[in-house]
Amino acid sequence: MADFIPEETVAQVRNAANIVDVISEYVMLKKAGKNFMGLCPFHTDNKPSFTVNDEKQIYHCFGCGEGGNVLTFLMKYNNLSFPEAVGFLAEKYGIQIASRKMTPGQRRALEDREKLLRINKEAADYFQSVLSHPTSGQRAREYLKKRRMKQEVMERFLLGYAVDSWTDLIQHFSRRGVPVEELQKAGLVVASKGRHYDRFRGRVIFPILDIHQRVVGFGGRSLDDSLPKYLNSPDTPVYHKSQTLYGLHEAKETCRRKGTAFVVEGYFDLLALYCHGIENVVATLGTALTRQHVRMMKGYAQQIILVFDSDEAGIKAAKRSLSIFLEEKVDVRILVLPEAKDPDSYIQVAGSEGFLGATEGAASAMPFLVTSAIQKYGLSLEGKARVVEAMKGPLGSLPDSVTRSLYIRDLSERLGIDESAILEQVRASLNKEVRTVSLKEPRGGSRLEEALVTILVKCPEVMSGLNLEEIIEGFETDRLKTIGRMIVAKFRAGRPVNGADLIAQTEDAEIRGLISSLFVDEIEADEGSCKKIVKQYQAHQRKQQVKQLSKRIKEAEKAGNLELLGELLAEKQKWAQKQLQAR
Repeated sequence: MADFIPEETVAQVRNAANIVDVISEYVMLKKAGKNFMGLCPFHTDNKPSFTVNDEKQIYHCFGCGEGGNVLTFLMKYNNLSFPEAVGFLAEKYGIQIASRKMTPGQRRALEDREKLLRINKEAADYFQSVLSHPTSGQRAREYLKKRRMKQEVMERFLLGYAVDSWTDLIQHFSRRGVPVEELQKAGLVVASKGRHYDRFRGRVIFPILDIHQRVVGFGGRSLDDSLPKYLNSPDTPVYHKSQTLYGLHEAKETCRRKGTAFVVEGYFDLLALYCHGIENVVATLGTALTRQHVRMMKGYAQQIILVFDSDEAGIKAAKRSLSIFLEEKVDVRILVLPEAKDPDSYIQVAGSEGFLGATEGAASAMPFLVTSAIQKYGLSLEGKARVVEAMKGPLGSLPDSVTRSLYIRDLSERLGIDESAILEQVRASLNKEVRTVSLKEPRGGSRLEEALVTILVKCPEVMSGLNLEEIIEGFETDRLKTIGRMIVAKFRAGRPVNGADLIAQTEDAEIRGLISSLFVDEIEADEGSCKKIVKQYQAHQRKQQVKQLSKRIKEAEKAGNLELLGELLAEKQKWAQKQLQAR
């Protein structure tokens, strides 16, 4: 993939983009010695194990082993291709890119994504123009006025309107020479019985932007409550509901500054809060909160407050996502608004002060679940049993046994049931789960070989005068051998060994993770210890070579090859003399 863009341009982009600045847009980082630390966005991180090194321009997670440079981070976090990641940073830092020739398949995949993004942007612009049209958009403007939407908020979120026509958008793009099949790929058009028609008709349109301010999808709300009331784009190559939150592109900095993020269910809930000056808010997109959503949010805020509708459906939606928050160790609170109101209708009456005052009473996850279960089932003998049944799953999802024990004690006291009985139910629930555990080998397979590669990085002068190629080629661990070859090639070319550069040379995620771990470790490599490790490895290598030689001697004896046997015995004698000299 690196061949798509000249290597010197890729290096220029990497050098211009400071990895701490870039990753800080997605992960909350704190200075820790020479490094920056945060919660890993790629696995369930209970304590900060995600390390970013400013000096070496690399990141590494000591929990899951994920590592790389600024480009690999963007590729994994935002699901970007290599050219897209380079292009994003190049545009951000004002660097011109001259691309090399791609294969036809690679070029098509990249052009398809770019084409969909252009179509989405054009559609968003068109929907906005319709909303502002004196006659076509009048009905929608009156509707938005009734919903108390402020003009500046509507403009900020690019609100538009799709007229109540089967082919209005198709005709608009047809005049621009865009095939209807491309609109279908973008999710703007639906095919049925050999015909195509607009997906969004007679609806207020909410363009959905990703974290990079690109229009990736749309939501539409009917003006007369006809069903479906809300309609959303399907998943496309550029839009995935499970990985996108409405409004995050606008809310991320406020969430970071305030340390809190509100999560609501609807577009109007979010916009209503914005109209009242509350901007640390995101909305789900017609789907339950996913683990990816939670990991995205915890990169911007320490506390998440779920503000779902206070009817039974809203409470169910909140409950469904709580186990993910608990497993991810996120401080999540649930705000149940009074009088069965949704956030939009509540803030119109209570105002921003009333809404923020209500958030102070938001319950944390476990007390909320316990209270909800008791309210639903009551405290009869049968009710208590059903409360325990409802709570055993959430209690089991707590990764911290101490916290679990405290909540079990609290539930025991509230229900008047012995702690051991509740604990037994929780354990039974855990035992029913099928858990697959993969036993990982040491980071690089061989600790001795890994130590040698570390010496090449930290204390290369110790290896001067040695046959580095011979040492590296004797490695038994393929990935360490690959990294060793890359480092030796740098030495031979007279170039400095840089972790970010080495990472850029491979597409193997495990090799990238291994390189990042070697470079991010702050190990003081003293010359004496390094020499001792080198001698230890040389002795190990000699032992392996003699072992291999002995194996060949046995094979020659078995085959009756006296000539080869004599040569091998003479070679073994030489090895014995070398070992004596080495001592």
